[in-house]
Amino acid sequence: MAPSRPKHGKRAAPKPKKATASSRSSSSSSDARSLYTATDRILVLGDGGDTGDGLLATSLDSEAAVRSKYANAAQCLRDFRALRGRVLHGVDATKLHELPARLPDGARVPAQFSRIVFNFPHSGQQRVHVNRALLRDFFESARARLEERGEAHVTLKTRPPYSNWHVEKQAAAAGFVLKERRKFDIALFPGYHHRTTDPLAKAFEPELCVTYVFVVNRSKYPFEGAEEESSGQRHDTAAATSVAYSEADATSSAIAQLLAVHARTKAVHL
Repeated sequence: MAPSRPKHGKRAAPKPKKATASSRSSSSSSDARSLYTATDRILVLGDGGDTGDGLLATSLDSEAAVRSKYANAAQCLRDFRALRGRVLHGVDATKLHELPARLPDGARVPAQFSRIVFNFPHSGQQRVHVNRALLRDFFESARARLEERGEAHVTLKTRPPYSNWHVEKQAAAAGFVLKERRKFDIALFPGYHHRTTDPLAKAFEPELCVTYVFVVNRSKYPFEGAEEESSGQRHDTAAATSVAYSEADATSSAIAQLLAVHARTKAVHL
């Protein structure tokens, strides 16, 4: 017996396609809040991170250089410290092994983090090979600072020249594999102010940005660290943040991201 055909010439509804990494990136249910939790130890390069009571913002430049580069730096630093944030200058995002074990106030910097986030990295130069090297060196540096199931998150624009940096290739060269891609949703980060290394750059276009989520290939690089702290022992631990080579505004976006990740109700605009 011949199979029946749809009536009135209508085609049968197609079967739903299996989700892919690219389709997941555009899903409205996939947002930054599902990437981070309040108990994570987060190292955010160029924005901000939090692990309980400790909050440390760092910059590649000296404090004097930061104040001279950004007109609102002094106010940002005051507001940041008013929120019990700590500030450490002279930190390079490609040399994370140089982070101090403890801060001057005695707070401990974790040996490994749950998440290391680098939003809009940029060398300050327009040369493609220089920015490829920046990404590769960042991943090499981040690998040893991640927990066994930790993730490295990198957000970039999807058009040239950024797409020519081949972030996935740079990550793979350092022993990482891509877990997923997600659209960067700026609405999740109230108070975020994007700054670039080029004062003549075009207006920020968040709809063209993607967050890449990478994990270490543990078959090639087995985890060698130790979970030194339980969640109940993290209160004296400071998360480290760095603006080394980043296009982002380190202070205002740091507070904005913290507010979004931890579902605070009041946004802080610096």
